[in-house]
Amino acid sequence: MDEPSIEGALAAIEARSSSLSEAEGRVAEYVLREPKKTLYFNVAELARQSGSSQAAVVRFCKRIGLGSFANFKLRLARDVFRDSEERFLPDLDLESDASVESVIKNVVGMTERGLSHLAPVLDPASVESACERILGASATALFGVGASGVVAYDFFQKLIRIGLPATFTFDTDLAVTQASSLRPTDVAFIVSYSGENASMAEAARQARSRASPLITLTMDGPSTIRSLSDIPLLVPASEHIYRQGAVTSRINQLTVIDILYSIILSRRLDSSIAAIERSMQATHRRKGQ
Repeated sequence: MDEPSIEGALAAIEARSSSLSEAEGRVAEYVLREPKKTLYFNVAELARQSGSSQAAVVRFCKRIGLGSFANFKLRLARDVFRDSEERFLPDLDLESDASVESVIKNVVGMTERGLSHLAPVLDPASVESACERILGASATALFGVGASGVVAYDFFQKLIRIGLPATFTFDTDLAVTQASSLRPTDVAFIVSYSGENASMAEAARQARSRASPLITLTMDGPSTIRSLSDIPLLVPASEHIYRQGAVTSRINQLTVIDILYSIILSRRLDSSIAAIERSMQATHRRKGQ
C-alpha cells in the first residue's frame, strides 16, 4: 500500500492563497518568487524581505495549514530539493540585521548543545584503539577536505610536534595518490563529517587495498567512509549538509582530536615533553634570527 503523499509548501500556498490577508499575501508572493532563497531566512528576515511583519509570517504558516515556521521550511525544502535526502536539506536561519549580542548568544548556545551530544556517540573503546594504532604506526597519513581538512591538519601539527611521523596535504589528487602508496605499517586517518566526500571515499578504498588500518571521523549514521573503516570515531549528526558553514560539527571534530592527542600524550609523556621542548627551541631560534 502506498504511503499518503505529504503536501508541499508551494502546493499549500497555491491552494489557500485566496484566504490570505494582504500582509500574508506579500509573504506568499515572495516565497513563490524566491523559494530557494526563503530557505536561508529566519522569521524576521522573511518578514523584511517580503515587506511584511513577523506576526504576518507566523500567521501565514498557520493559514496555509503548515502550523509552525519550522514545518513550513521543511516542506518548502522538500519542494526545492525533491531528490535530496532530509540530511541534505538546508538548515539555515540567516538574518541581514542580526545584532552582535544575538549572534554571540546563538553561536555559543549552538556550540554548547553540540558538545553536550558528543560523549554519548564517542565510543571509549574505539578511541583507545585509535590511539594504540597511531602510537604503533610507522606513520599516520591524515586526510580531509574543506573544514574537515582543517581538523585533519590540526591533528597533523599536533602529532609532528610530539615526534610522531605524520603526513597531510590539502591537494585531493595528491591525497588519493598518497593513500595508494600506504604500507600495512602505516595508519590512515580520514576526517569527513558527511562520510560521503568522493575524494575521501577513494582515499579510504585505497588505504584498504594497501592493508593499511583505517581510522575515520564522521558523523553518526551510515556513510560510505564509515563502512570502510576499521576504527570508526563518531560525532553527533548535529548539522545538515547545506548550512552557513561547519559550526558545531567542526567544534566536535576538534574536540575528538584534542581527546586523542591528550591520550597519546599521556601514553608517552616523557618523550612527548622532550619533543615539544625541541620544537619550541627550534621555532624560537628561527624567529630570533
